Amino acid sequence: MKISVIGTGYVGLVSGACLAERGHQVTCVDIRPEVVLEINAGRPPIHEVGLENLLRSARDKGLLSATTDAKPAILDSDVTLICVGTPTVDGRMDVSQIVAAAEEVGAALANKRGYHVVAVKSTVLPGTTEGPVKAAIESHCGRRVGDGWGLCMNPEFLREGRAVEDFRVPDRIVVGATDPITAEVFLRVYAGFTCPKLITTPRTAEMIKYVSNSLLATMISFSNEIGNICSAVPGVDARSVWKGVHLDRRLTPINGQVGGPAGVTEYLWHGLGFGGSCFPKDVAALRSFGRTVGEQTRMLDAVLDINADQPLRMVALLEKELSLAGKNVAVLGLAFKPGTDDLRESPALPLVAELRRKGAKVLVHDPIAMPHAKRRTEFRDVVFAENWADALRKSDACCLVTAWPEYREIQPADFSRLMARSLVIDGRGVFEPAAMVEAGVVWRGVGYTPEST
Repeated sequence: MKISVIGTGYVGLVSGACLAERGHQVTCVDIRPEVVLEINAGRPPIHEVGLENLLRSARDKGLLSATTDAKPAILDSDVTLICVGTPTVDGRMDVSQIVAAAEEVGAALANKRGYHVVAVKSTVLPGTTEGPVKAAIESHCGRRVGDGWGLCMNPEFLREGRAVEDFRVPDRIVVGATDPITAEVFLRVYAGFTCPKLITTPRTAEMIKYVSNSLLATMISFSNEIGNICSAVPGVDARSVWKGVHLDRRLTPINGQVGGPAGVTEYLWHGLGFGGSCFPKDVAALRSFGRTVGEQTRMLDAVLDINADQPLRMVALLEKELSLAGKNVAVLGLAFKPGTDDLRESPALPLVAELRRKGAKVLVHDPIAMPHAKRRTEFRDVVFAENWADALRKSDACCLVTAWPEYREIQPADFSRLMARSLVIDGRGVFEPAAMVEAGVVWRGVGYTPEST
């Protein structure tokens, strides 16, 4: 099929490249000329594992290109995917980008012959696809939905850092279509995928996406609340607590069954909370939506409150050991999680801000995200270290924020050797407490007490 993709962020570009890999002819549309040039050169403007090779292969085969001109891309395609941003502003979803995209699609469809399917892949609240999106397309197209064009909602379930893998091998495909013909046509996009495919209404599809993200975010905040309780109880090791929980046969197959722990167990682990482009804004938007329909959202309120407090617990642990004014503090990891350069809602942002407010000199390192960080005002006046060793050298304390694989290779002796004072606050449970203590490192972690070590 011929597919046009409006928006080339994490969702749009990964979707376009992976569909091109499946043999579809894909045209990506973006209003930023510099991004279009990068894509056409085979260089993804975002960091995502496996994306660069995939993009270059699709480009070289003539199956993927990019343009700033949406109209010919839409006219020359059978399906259009809307993949623009839907940020949350003051707890409410901002639909301006998606409405603008829908208007552009509608204007093009006014001159289109043949049936065309428009699919919303952006994360939107229930009622958005059949509300402002449909209205914008109809008003600019001059024809009602079903008259030569169909509309559906196709949520994405891609994890940043694993998006290519998730698209290639999805666990489910959800299509919320306005009518059976649209669903049938759109399913041809995924004809080669063998996972379960759920056909439902647009509003149900929209809700599935929000509930999926909110459930995982709830598990993370629940885990952090348990970890905080563990911190207050001498002799309790949160890591062992979760290992014991993970051995539940509903989470980890036993009795000779093949496989290890279910993927969901990675969300049942204490730390600094969740960040990125999805969980924070989606939980906030769902909470706001619940209130607009007259429902209390006490659990979602708690999920967000716990998540906001978690990074500042690192500062509290630091201040139990030293006064921060005038001290050098190394922060290892800026991205909200390993495998991505995304800084959106990263725990590093409030942590660095609080350290600076307390008068500390902050040194930061991240193997991928530093180019983005250097352009952000939150990191003005911090020192960017070329490597983790330079960040640690002569520092009075270290905060481990992102569990990058290379940080797991740091030996306890490295802290003792490089730091002016070997004090480590482990926000991700990366290091073994006993080994750190044996090396003379003052080690503290979220979910532990000194007696536990």
